[in-house]
Parts: sequence; structure tokens; C-alpha cells
Amino acid sequence: MRKLSNFVRSLLIAIGSLSGFVTILWAFFSSSLSSLANKCPWGLLFGLLLVAIIYALYANRSKSKIELGLSDKVKAKIFFGDLFESKEIIVVPVNEYFDTIVDDKIISSNTIHGKFVQKYFGGNEAELKKQIKKELAQYAPLETNSDRKYGNKNKYSLGTVCEIKNGNKVFYLVALTRFNANHRAEVKNSEYLRVLCDLFSYIEQNSQGRKVSIPLIGAGHSGVSLSKQKLLEFLLFSIALKDDLTLINGVNIVLHESIKKEIDLSSTEILFNTIRA
Repeated sequence: MRKLSNFVRSLLIAIGSLSGFVTILWAFFSSSLSSLANKCPWGLLFGLLLVAIIYALYANRSKSKIELGLSDKVKAKIFFGDLFESKEIIVVPVNEYFDTIVDDKIISSNTIHGKFVQKYFGGNEAELKKQIKKELAQYAPLETNSDRKYGNKNKYSLGTVCEIKNGNKVFYLVALTRFNANHRAEVKNSEYLRVLCDLFSYIEQNSQGRKVSIPLIGAGHSGVSLSKQKLLEFLLFSIALKDDLTLINGVNIVLHESIKKEIDLSSTEILFNTIRA
């Protein structure tokens, strides 16, 4: 339904633009156009409609990359790819304990968090823990869970961010999820917005103009109850609505290839271009 709605919207925009163009032409070439219209009125209408349909089909073609001006101070590139191939600062969503144990219980090996630990600190967990401890020293933990048998014991507020380095790579670890009574990671929709606001405030204050690459935060095991399409648009709206946010070099949102069938970038582009128009 959404694709059809976007197609109709694009078609109406094209028809409106063509009508305006024809009106302007008519003011300068009224005699010639009147003669053409009298000889072949249906042919003229069909031609204009065909052009409008071609435009609508082109505007709604499947895309793998788009660029959006989310505000006067923030531009975003959204594309499918491998987050860890990014040369920019990379955002990694983690749990409230900033754990480092990838055992498919505390951290799943299939999550961005798990892949980050294994790819950059596999076999050197001590170094990662050392950096995390140093960075988190500036924050007061929410509580210390002494009864926790495995993983870190200090719990931090959702939205807490710390910077981790590995060679030339820089990562921003952001606390996105908490553990519920069943020991499953989750975050409520209302908390998700606050996490995004805290993250982008941290990026603005600490990135020093360097571009940042962000995954589709909340698309994994976080429990955010939104479709991937709505999640992407929610993320973009969160950036656009933060009036005071300035990211000089913009931001990249890197989408995993596995969710390609669940994301329609053409629809997202049309939506935001319509809003910004």
C-alpha cells in the first residue's frame, strides 16, 4: 500500500509540474499549442500522462543509497553495507553493563556488539575492559550488581556513551538495552528516543567534526517494537527534530544487507523530501 501511495503522490507531483510547464509554454506559444491541441487533443494528454508515469516509476525505483538534508546543519547518507568497513567513527549499541563476554548469553555473537568485541578485541578482552573502565570513570553508575555472576557489575544509564579505540579505529559504545527479569536485552520505545538524543549530543560534543557511521540502532535484539522501515524513519526524525544539532560532515547510516527486503529507501527519500519541501 505504501509503494502505491508513493507512486500516486509522485504521479500527482509530476502532473502538477507538467501542467505548470505547459501553462508557461502556452503564454509564449499559444497559437502553435492551440493548433496542436485542436488537431490531436487526446494525443497531447496521453503524452503528458505518459511522461508523468515514467517520472513516477523512476522516482519510486528501488535504491540502495540515498542522501537527505535532515536539517540545515545535518546531512545524512543512508546505504546498505558493512558497518565495520567504515573509516569514520563507528557507533556500537551495547547493554547497560558494557559487557565484553561474547557467549550467546550475555552478548550474542550475531549482534553488532558481539561482532565488535570478536573482530577488534578477540583474544584481548582485558584491553577492552581496561578502556571501558577508564572511559566510564567519568560517570556514576546507576548501581553495582554484586550478585551478578558473569560480566561487569556496574550498571549505567541508557544513553551513556564511551569512546573506545583500536589502532586507527574509533568506536562510540552507547548503552541501548537493559536486562529484564528473564535476562533478555530490551529497551522501551520511549527510552529509545532518549538514547538517541543522548547519543547525538555526545557525537556533537566529541566527534570534532569527524563523520560518524551508525547502524540501524534497535534493529537487532533490543526489542524495539517497530518495523525496520519505521525504525529507520524514527531514527532520521530524531536527528531532524533536534534543532540545535550540528554535524559539520554529516552522518552515515549503514544498513545491513540482511534487512534489504524490509527497507524501501525510495519511500524514505520521498517522505523526507516532501516534509522538507
